[in-house]
Amino acid sequence: MSLPKDVIHYIKGLMCSFENASCVSLSRYSPCSHDSLARVLNGKKFCWQTLLQNFLLRTFGRLQGGYLMIDDTVISKQFARTIENVAWIFDSKIKKSILGLNLVMLAWSNGKITIPLAIRVYQKQSGKTKIDLALELLAYAKKLGIKPKFVVFDSWYTAAELMKRVAAYRWTFVARLKKNRKLNNIPVREFHRHPYWMEQGTLSGGIKALVVRHGAKYFASNNLSLSKQELLSAYQSRWEIETVFRALHDKLGLDECQARKLESQMAHFHLCLMAYVALEKESLIQKRSFYQIKRACSFDFNTADNIVSMLFFQGA
Repeated sequence: MSLPKDVIHYIKGLMCSFENASCVSLSRYSPCSHDSLARVLNGKKFCWQTLLQNFLLRTFGRLQGGYLMIDDTVISKQFARTIENVAWIFDSKIKKSILGLNLVMLAWSNGKITIPLAIRVYQKQSGKTKIDLALELLAYAKKLGIKPKFVVFDSWYTAAELMKRVAAYRWTFVARLKKNRKLNNIPVREFHRHPYWMEQGTLSGGIKALVVRHGAKYFASNNLSLSKQELLSAYQSRWEIETVFRALHDKLGLDECQARKLESQMAHFHLCLMAYVALEKESLIQKRSFYQIKRACSFDFNTADNIVSMLFFQGA
């Protein structure tokens, strides 16, 4: 794999950044000028998904087993109304609508490491829903040859089409259901009065599933042989993608690109993912947390340089 030098410097700058991830800020921790870093976003037309895929292959090799997670996050752009595709989006974290971009992500984990595989930006005017984008991401994982133990997602992604696609791939889905979802034509909230139960049946959309109620929450899987504890434990693993989002937002400046073009924003997002992958690999090697490795890189370009250089050396 060969990455342009300025692209590598951008990744290292993200690893070193402490307060901000704009090109001006990144140039303080990199031998590249602001203009050189800006050209990475605005100049040559790279296939960023291919670059990310190659970077993942160089860093972790081919992924085996594990599980897949689908979720989305809001990229805050409250002070940047001129960025393409910015719209009012409801942010469930703060319970209100903000100006921003909506990013749908596919991630892989084996319980020890979590890796972002691919992203899509939801664009209302494109005619594609977030379910359509999730289907694209699943097809991408299938193309990579990944055979996950299960695919986990929350109630926003429990469209019949998506669950059928997972089943068609001969994968297992584990998902949370909305309380009005019907099982055998009865809303799950009315299926039993008892707050703890497990039943097999057919969900709306003609999907055979195992459904579990656990208190006020409802979960489902197309693997009818799972125990209640196995299903709940599998769903609990969805939290791993939330930890990736938190690290990207808080430590790698996912929200902070100031470029106006959506293509440039997408370039920045992919570069943030590559920086995350590099730090996650070093965390695995040193058996220290992601945040400890990030702190070691802050303000120290040499540390980031050594981490990324070692990735290229090991994969040579």
